[in-house]
Amino acid sequence: MSVEYYYTKNKDGFMGSENRKVKKKSETCEEQLRRMCKAHAEEITDKKISIDDLMESVLDIEWITFNDHKYKAARLLVAFGGPSVWINLQSLTVDGYWWGDHCKHGFVDNIGLDNYLEELHACK
Repeated sequence: MSVEYYYTKNKDGFMGSENRKVKKKSETCEEQLRRMCKAHAEEITDKKISIDDLMESVLDIEWITFNDHKYKAARLLVAFGGPSVWINLQSLTVDGYWWGDHCKHGFVDNIGLDNYLEELHACK
C-alpha cells in the first residue's frame, strides 16, 4: 500500500506540511490481481466475450488429458509477465499468480468454452 504526498509552498515560500495534499491510495498488487481474475470470470459467466475474442487473447493452452490422451480439460494462459492469469476449465476458476499473491475466482462456462476446446483438441 502506498500513499503519495506532494508539497506546495506556503505564503512565506517554504515547503510546509500544512499544505500537504494526499493523493488517492494506489491499488496493491493483490487487489489488481483479484480485479483481473474477477473481470475474466465475469466476461465468461455474463457472456461479455465471444469464444473467438477470448481465444485471440490466449497466449498458451495447457491440455489436461486422460491416460489415453482423450480431452479432460484445459488451462488457458491469458496474462503473463506481471501477473500470470490462467482460465482453468477443470476447476472452472480463473487462477491468478503475482509474486507471492494467489487468487481464484469461479465462473460458469456460459459461452461453451469447454466444448470448443474439446473439439479443438480432437483436431490435433
